[in-house]
Amino acid sequence: MEENIIVFLGRFHPLIVHLPIGFLIMAALLQLYALKIKNRSLNLDHTIAYTLFWGTLASLGAIVIGWLLSLQGGYDSNLLFWHKWVGILVTLLSLFGWLLKTERIRLQKSVFFIVLFFILVLIGVTGHLGGSLTHGETYLTHYAPSFIKNIIDGKNEKKNIGLSDIDTDSITVFPHIIQPILDSKCVSCHSASKKEGGLVLTNHKGLMEGGEHGSIIDIKTPLKSILINRVTLPLSNKKFMPPRGNSLTFGEIQILEWWMKAGADSLLKFSDSDVLDPKMIHILDRDYQLDYRPKPFYEKVKVPKITSETLHTLQKNNFGVDFMGEASNMISITFKEKSISNEQISKLLLAKNQITWLNLSACNLSDQQLKQIANLKNLTRLNINSNPITDEGIKSITPLKNIASLNVYNTKISNVSLPILTKHKALKSLYVWKTGITTTAIDELSKDYPKISSISEQ
Repeated sequence: MEENIIVFLGRFHPLIVHLPIGFLIMAALLQLYALKIKNRSLNLDHTIAYTLFWGTLASLGAIVIGWLLSLQGGYDSNLLFWHKWVGILVTLLSLFGWLLKTERIRLQKSVFFIVLFFILVLIGVTGHLGGSLTHGETYLTHYAPSFIKNIIDGKNEKKNIGLSDIDTDSITVFPHIIQPILDSKCVSCHSASKKEGGLVLTNHKGLMEGGEHGSIIDIKTPLKSILINRVTLPLSNKKFMPPRGNSLTFGEIQILEWWMKAGADSLLKFSDSDVLDPKMIHILDRDYQLDYRPKPFYEKVKVPKITSETLHTLQKNNFGVDFMGEASNMISITFKEKSISNEQISKLLLAKNQITWLNLSACNLSDQQLKQIANLKNLTRLNINSNPITDEGIKSITPLKNIASLNVYNTKISNVSLPILTKHKALKSLYVWKTGITTTAIDELSKDYPKISSISEQ
């Protein structure tokens, strides 16, 4: 069994320190009462002196036990220094007040009232310093109304930037989510002013360095890390963290676990590709109202709105135009005739940034005309079915990096086009029935590129 008599005795400080506070405040209340009644037949001077005497002795005891507690370390040296010496000053003033009240030192009566006033003020100061040492510097105002926080710290409003004020693509996991969790649940015991277990959780460096028991982060097996272990212990376990206040929620624990698995990097963003899984997307939406559901390319890209002149020109050339949504400037184009001319194809370039869906099915589109389509960089869905398109034409649309759906049904392409089509990293749906592409080639494509859904039968 671990034994340390100094630490054992030192931990009685919070109990003993309330005795002098009670005695000294009682002395002040008795003096106030004596002034109010002004009854010479009831002399409270001896009672006040008696109370000050025991307040002084209790203060001495609190100083000794507090000194023993400080020996265990883990406290901010500056706060500890002032807490100790203000406490000593309270004791000396209490002794001085007792000497004045018992007339062992004779001075004007006003001196005693001044001493008593400073005793009360310094009790408040040393109490606040003691609370800061034990619970952290923000323990008093942590749950205070915002207007009180703003009075105490005029800059507080600027420091606390809500997630709603930040673009979702700019939210960084550690400073915007992880650190606020630690600030709310852990920093009161693990800060620069109170390093319990030698652990500082006010920044990423301190979190990664760990404490007396080593690292509390495990990026390979997060559930075995000290951090996750301590916050998931039974409430009755003496090592459960945090020992006071609100416990970490299930969602907060899940975020910590996910962040460790992702490498615990201080610069990691939720918007980084291939980072989020469905479970985390749900938690962020539910707990933080952050929408990280996968969005198609055309919802993310920002382009200027098509001009009314261009819109009129497209419609005049038999192109049907539909907008992709109120929040998007992207458009969907469908050609309405059975044969398209080179001049009509060239009109599409007027809206090359806005076109994201294009339907040119059954319009006698040629390989040469298809080359013009390669200029539509934001194209995500292309339907060119039932046209005399060959493998040569497919080569020309290689620059379309954002194509997610391609319909080449009833064209003249062959197996030669498959290696070209697989270069489209965003491709998910491929319609190839009634083409020269064989069933064997389709089977191999499905095996080698499982993300591409190949539809080869009608």
